[in-house]
Amino acid sequence: MKILLAYVPSATSEAAFEYAVAEAAAHGGELLVLASESSGVARKDRAVTDRRPLTERLDETGLEYTIRTVPRRDDPADDILRAVRDDAVDLVVMGIRKRTPIGKILVGSTSQRVVMEAPCPVVLVKPKDFVQPQGF
Repeated sequence: MKILLAYVPSATSEAAFEYAVAEAAAHGGELLVLASESSGVARKDRAVTDRRPLTERLDETGLEYTIRTVPRRDDPADDILRAVRDDAVDLVVMGIRKRTPIGKILVGSTSQRVVMEAPCPVVLVKPKDFVQPQGF
């Protein structure tokens, strides 16, 4: 089983990281990590508690993995969907964040596009301390 993890340093990606690692371990799978260019050592999001390099953290899992660095884009869905197709991915794991109703209208959703267009299952993971934003 090949699991694609879409990763950018954030609390949502940390939750997705944990989920993807657990799924790969449970099913004898391998990880394909699509990491944004900013996913290296410097993690600016205060919600990211483990600031070690991503490769170090993946090495500790004992899982087979590949990291592919992708450029930071407004809509990374193209990179994710291309990898799903080209690398025969069986499952996509992505972190999600909550937006206000107006935010959903004004800003396109990468996760929504991947869910709609991916030919495989997509799991959207939210952080444990997920807080519902207030409406307007």
